[in-house]
Amino acid sequence: MKTPFVMAISFLLLAFAAKPLVGSRLHDINGDDVRADQEYYVLESGNGRGLTTLRHRGDSCPLDVAQVTSAPRTGKPLKFKAYNSSRFIYEAVDLNVKFSIVDSCSDSLVWKVDNYDEERGKWFITTGGNEGDPGAKTLLNWFKFERIGTSDPATYRIVYCPSVCASCLFLCQNVGVSFEDSARRLVLKADYEPVFPVVIFPAEGAAKCESRMPVHYNS
Repeated sequence: MKTPFVMAISFLLLAFAAKPLVGSRLHDINGDDVRADQEYYVLESGNGRGLTTLRHRGDSCPLDVAQVTSAPRTGKPLKFKAYNSSRFIYEAVDLNVKFSIVDSCSDSLVWKVDNYDEERGKWFITTGGNEGDPGAKTLLNWFKFERIGTSDPATYRIVYCPSVCASCLFLCQNVGVSFEDSARRLVLKADYEPVFPVVIFPAEGAAKCESRMPVHYNS
């Protein structure tokens, strides 16, 4: 019988992409281009839960990335930085995701894929990643936004499938939510599992934008 760790390793894929592909620009809920020099909230489409930091499953640091469960529902603001330091953020292009608010683990609030949690059989998204320097040493720190459907405002899924290193071994899965230790923590999920749909709100004037999306926060 395969152990959870062996099963997790079976998801490893060999990357042959030598260069990330450039798609359309990311759009916020107003239809405006998402920019690297601005702050945004990322909320789940439909229920309005934003993202925040949460105590690690076993230690204080680094902090896990999780959905908020109480007000303010927007969570903490985020900034994006593309692998090529582009002024605008594009779909399906490797980027760093970083919380803007300093927390108890202030050394780094850049997202990364944590070490495999054998007890829970999952790869969690946590903080403590490295910003920039695309390549083999920073492979765990790169995420992508891919558009879901053709609706307006734009709805995206978050993907971990880095293209910044040719011939590197890496996981290639969607980012989703798992209820762990009384919290809705972000984890890697297989393609056959439900997609985690998100929309992007500009942090400036976010309250005005919220009226454009049906929100059922207590669901």
